[in-house]
Amino acid sequence: MSFERLLLRTWSDNHLFSVLVELTYRCNLDCFFCYNDLGLRGRPLSVEQYDELFADLRDLQVLNLTLTGGEPLAHPDFLRLGARARELGFVVRIKSNGHALRGAMARRIRDEIDPFLVEVSLHGATAAVHDRQTREPGSFERLLANLREMRGLGLRVKLNSTLTAWNEHEIEDTMALADRLELPLQIDPEVTPRDDGDREPQSIAPSRAGVRRLFELLAERAAAARERPVEQAGQAGPGEQAGPAGAPSVQVSRLADDGLAPAAAEKHCGAGSSGIAVDPYGNVYPCVQWRRPVGNLHEQSIRDIWAGSSGLADVRTLTVAAKKMVDGFGAAGQLLNFCPGNAAAWSGDALQVYPAALSRMEMAQQAQAGGQEQDGLANRPAPAPAPRKTLLPILQS
Repeated sequence: MSFERLLLRTWSDNHLFSVLVELTYRCNLDCFFCYNDLGLRGRPLSVEQYDELFADLRDLQVLNLTLTGGEPLAHPDFLRLGARARELGFVVRIKSNGHALRGAMARRIRDEIDPFLVEVSLHGATAAVHDRQTREPGSFERLLANLREMRGLGLRVKLNSTLTAWNEHEIEDTMALADRLELPLQIDPEVTPRDDGDREPQSIAPSRAGVRRLFELLAERAAAARERPVEQAGQAGPGEQAGPAGAPSVQVSRLADDGLAPAAAEKHCGAGSSGIAVDPYGNVYPCVQWRRPVGNLHEQSIRDIWAGSSGLADVRTLTVAAKKMVDGFGAAGQLLNFCPGNAAAWSGDALQVYPAALSRMEMAQQAQAGGQEQDGLANRPAPAPAPRKTLLPILQS
């Protein structure tokens, strides 16, 4: 069975495949646009409850387990929980700001957890921009040192970056930095509200020109890749865009997205059908971006929530309706990069197309058409190939 067909079955059969666990909201940085609801209160899950959760997920035949936060390394039992996840056979991912990923901690993560991938946040190409967003002086230089150390240890690392008004002017330099570090880069073109609905982070949302420039750069990289001999092309997976010769890929997507999605799926995304998220207090959500509680682990096991939650049943119905809505846009629908969770946060309606999605679709169409717009720039490269669908629909060049 192909991987795509396997994913199709997880969506259609409501087979839990990927789980994201927010271990803590504590963090050693103070990023301005952090989406965590730091005012949320509750009783944190105990180590014993995590053990029970992980055992249930194994019995449910979950494949992917992502440990995140906040900063997951700030959880006092992070290493124990990560090692337990490895012991149970999960494909373990860690999403971290990278600030503490060095020295003994980095070595213990390699030796005791052996994650499939460590995803690290990069907020710009210079200390001035990166440190402005983290609000921690020196965090940029420390991150670069940590990244080199992690690579030297043999850890598999990917960079995550969110496009903002503060870093959009150096997005090309950010791509170049990733190329020099020989690390793949994933760029999220959308700043979202905090999980409590606070829209302050969106005060630094990228401009239309910034989003358009991002997609133009992807088109330029696509053109350069097509002109190179195959043996000189950088490494790139389906829907990803290789950089200069030997460089890894650059991908544009929401940072919640992982992997490819079945093109023939009847649902817009796998939220609540193949994936869920769990916060530090045991609340279960259909997706990290769709903050609609569908159960709590203090009250029910994940087995019971997955099988009997009326909230999950509603979400699965909504993802079918969302696909029909997006398909109504024709081929341009994929360029919306539509997220029902973001839609719900914007208007309360998971099926309403929100302004950022419409603007993104327009900017992507212009870039793919060759960038012959109002700025009068000519001789743009050929448009990038049409994006493929992903586990949560995204735009990739």
